[in-house]
Amino acid sequence: MYKSIDEFLLVLKQELKGNDKALIQDVLSDAEEHIRTAIENSTNNEQNITEEEALSQAIENYGNPSEIIADYKKMDAYLKPMLAPSEDIDDRPWWKKFLLVIADPRAWGASLYMVISMLTGIIYFTWAVTGLSVTLSLLILIIGLPLLGFFLLSVRGIALLEGRIVEAMLGIRMPRKPMFVAKDKGWWGKFKALISSGITWKSFIYMIVQMPLGIFYFTIIITLFSVSLSLIAAPILKLIFHQSMEINGFDAYTNKWLFPLLPFVGAFLLLVSLHLAKLIGKLHGLFAKLMLVNK
Repeated sequence: MYKSIDEFLLVLKQELKGNDKALIQDVLSDAEEHIRTAIENSTNNEQNITEEEALSQAIENYGNPSEIIADYKKMDAYLKPMLAPSEDIDDRPWWKKFLLVIADPRAWGASLYMVISMLTGIIYFTWAVTGLSVTLSLLILIIGLPLLGFFLLSVRGIALLEGRIVEAMLGIRMPRKPMFVAKDKGWWGKFKALISSGITWKSFIYMIVQMPLGIFYFTIIITLFSVSLSLIAAPILKLIFHQSMEINGFDAYTNKWLFPLLPFVGAFLLLVSLHLAKLIGKLHGLFAKLMLVNK
């Protein structure tokens, strides 16, 4: 018999130890939303029922923690991110792993994320800096607090959106539901919960940091891809279009032995670029999970 919703959620959280943090956040948010909604409906529709009875009835209908966790794990396995890394041991030789990265969707997904991260980073940074500066300057007025609350809610919304982008392109499991906030807290209680939550400010920091990271990602991936593809296409440009390629101001074809080697150098650089993109994608996914997922 649980005495409160918080007690039930605490037991559920303990049962979830060892699972993915994003899954834990989704399960707890879903459970709290369902139970509070059920209690509200019971107390509104049945006048003779007490809050304790409504709580007991809501938890009984929702299920015990072990059943809830089992159902969520089944659903989570079914909705596994498309680009999630395989759990099977890869026993292929190193040279085959190196060459077949060209067919690895995770490498291309990470490359695409690195390209768009500059745009998203600029948008996040602009919104974060502008929103915070405007709301702080208006705090002396009565409209300041509602604006600050709206801004912090937008930060949480952007964090959820960024999490979906990270999951889709990097294959890292991220939260799929916004964190639940009880309706009975009132606007002041919701505001205090929002401003005192660590995930709100971690999401804000992520938005600030994403711009320099995005510029770095965009610069490195575009540079590597441009150079590698240019080297691969150089002989075609020379033989068909009679366009010379210059390296440090000198015609690359002055030395005839260099001519047939350029495509191989370009292909090697392209493979290295994809491996680097895959590594950066993995590291950024871990960083996003640290900043955008509640503990």
